[in-house]
Amino acid sequence: MIIKTRLLYEAATFVAAVCCMQTASAQLTDQTQTPNIERAGIFKSLEEQIGAGVGDAFTPDSSTYIILRDPARSIRRGRQVFQRKFTNAQGFGPRTNDGIGDIDMQGAIGAGLIESCAGCHGRPRGSAGFGGDVVTRPDSRDAPHLFGLGLQETLADEITGELRAIRQNAINEARSRRQTVEKPLQSKGIRYGSIRAMANGTVDTSRVVGVDPDLRVKPFFAHGDTTSIREFVIGALNDEMGLQAVDPLTASAAAGARVVTPTGMVLNGATDLVKTSL
Repeated sequence: MIIKTRLLYEAATFVAAVCCMQTASAQLTDQTQTPNIERAGIFKSLEEQIGAGVGDAFTPDSSTYIILRDPARSIRRGRQVFQRKFTNAQGFGPRTNDGIGDIDMQGAIGAGLIESCAGCHGRPRGSAGFGGDVVTRPDSRDAPHLFGLGLQETLADEITGELRAIRQNAINEARSRRQTVEKPLQSKGIRYGSIRAMANGTVDTSRVVGVDPDLRVKPFFAHGDTTSIREFVIGALNDEMGLQAVDPLTASAAAGARVVTPTGMVLNGATDLVKTSL
């Protein structure tokens, strides 16, 4: 069973707006699957929550349509996708490579399965998580909170742009002066060492610190290996829930294209490594 791109967008919508949510139980069942006299749980089926996909401003029941016309409803929809307890019929499980392989090369094979996003990011109860360090192991998860992920994504992207502008300026100056030029790498008050540009246009990144040589700041995960919320959601669904999330946008970017997500994030496969489940 494949979770469509539209579901990813609903989940990302929730993550970006989670600070506005009301108090709610951490994990919820689906009333169309688990009817009860108290009518507790999610009212809509998964298909109804997915609706018409990302869509646009003129496509009723699409993500974009709901966000523009009723932000509170979009937050509720995204929150409940986040809280939903997925079933085997909906694609839950199995573990990556059935948990067999070189864990040093692919940490996901050591992950334990969880049936909802809130299962990892649900502490304290009802919030989007407030745990400590994430530890990928079968017996427990103590994932950090998700508040402000959109700000983290945007800030990291802005820093990346500024660092790369410094690099390009150094290259231009080195070519113009026909000599090696070294410039400090600093953005938003954070220092990332320095970069040296040669007269022939090549660069020496040996003095770059705190960021990869490509100067792409990756704000997600403790080791900093994921650029966007979209990639983060895809990876979490696959590694922690066994749900394959096929997203045409990240797939196109991973193949080298430049795409702009509905939230305005630019994923450029020509300059960055973009993760995808395909």
